[in-house]
Amino acid sequence: MPDHVHAILFGKTEYNVSRFIQVWKKTSSYRIKQFYREHMTHDAQFCADDCPVWQAKFYDFNIESDEKLSEKLDYMHANPVAAGLSEYSSSWLGSSARFYEQGQGVGVNLSY
Repeated sequence: MPDHVHAILFGKTEYNVSRFIQVWKKTSSYRIKQFYREHMTHDAQFCADDCPVWQAKFYDFNIESDEKLSEKLDYMHANPVAAGLSEYSSSWLGSSARFYEQGQGVGVNLSY
């Protein structure tokens, strides 16, 4: 999605979701700004070094069952279609739907 991200994370009980999100946001912010500087010079002003890429907050939800996991995956995959950004879930570039529907890789490890 152009204005937010959905992710399902699996980890041990002591897994620190807040720390993971902090590192993810810091690393991706740096890489997004670097991409703008190097490849989108005409739009670089939209992603200045002092401008935040991410909001400070995030919302988490513990998934306690396979049914809830399926519900959340279905919601995530339908999101770009519902927003009118893609005709099919699997055609949205940032979606894991291609993995679940067609067995195609999407650039990250999706096994658990």
